[in-house]
Amino acid sequence: MHLKSIVIVSLLAVVACSPQKKEKEESNSEAFEKAQDEVKEKISGVVKEMPAPSEIPFLLMETGADLDESLIHDVNNISNYSSNNNEAAVNLGVYATDVAYLSAYEKSQKALNYMTEIRPLADQLALSGSFDPKTVERFESNLSNTDSLAMIVNEAINNADDHLRKTDRPKVAALLLAGSFIEGLYIATALVENYPKELPDNARKLILIPLVDVIVKQEEPLVDLIELLESVEQDDYTSTLIKDLKGLKEEYKKLNVQKLMDEGKGSELLEDETLDNITNQMGKIRDDVTG
Repeated sequence: MHLKSIVIVSLLAVVACSPQKKEKEESNSEAFEKAQDEVKEKISGVVKEMPAPSEIPFLLMETGADLDESLIHDVNNISNYSSNNNEAAVNLGVYATDVAYLSAYEKSQKALNYMTEIRPLADQLALSGSFDPKTVERFESNLSNTDSLAMIVNEAINNADDHLRKTDRPKVAALLLAGSFIEGLYIATALVENYPKELPDNARKLILIPLVDVIVKQEEPLVDLIELLESVEQDDYTSTLIKDLKGLKEEYKKLNVQKLMDEGKGSELLEDETLDNITNQMGKIRDDVTG
């Protein structure tokens, strides 16, 4: 008999002879299960507050801002994440938001190509049911309906998240949602930064102020995301991501949005140094998770 087996048998014998110890262990087990249930409930509550993958892209489209395809993540990078599930989860979320962004602007064929190409990431994370051929088929048959395309993308991510939490993989679920949120906010900030400067000032402000409003409104979801990531198992990857997102949260705190809005000076946000800092920080976070 192996040493490990002897140790296990000995421990079982001691426990069997000690009813009090057995009761204590049962009590500890119940406490552990209760704690686990509380964590799951907390995660579930936070998840409901997070924006769906299509939310930010469709808000951007509604501002009148033009599509900038240079901002979406290249599908040729998918193979870069095949050896790291953390990276695979975050980037599956990134690509899901890209699909929604393309769909919002009726770039349906390219969105369909992305839906097809990201399947390996879903397979790697045992989420093939969320991006299976039936889902792609549904997407293809609704190419002329942007609302339906958004709903299909959201459903795919919701189904993936639900499956991950049911199979006790909340960290993967949290990273998936993090990737989706990061990509949406990255696109929003980059659109403001890159918006053509040769346009007349009034025309630029007509687009940029609503864009800035989209960015400002992501402060609360950002706080929710940090809380979600802090509630799951930590490793170097998640700890670094949390630290970077907390830095972004601190920048948000410096924006004196309400005062400017109350005084009818929303356009001054366009010149606010803090907005530049948020944009730069967002770009760095996005480079780190996709690089």
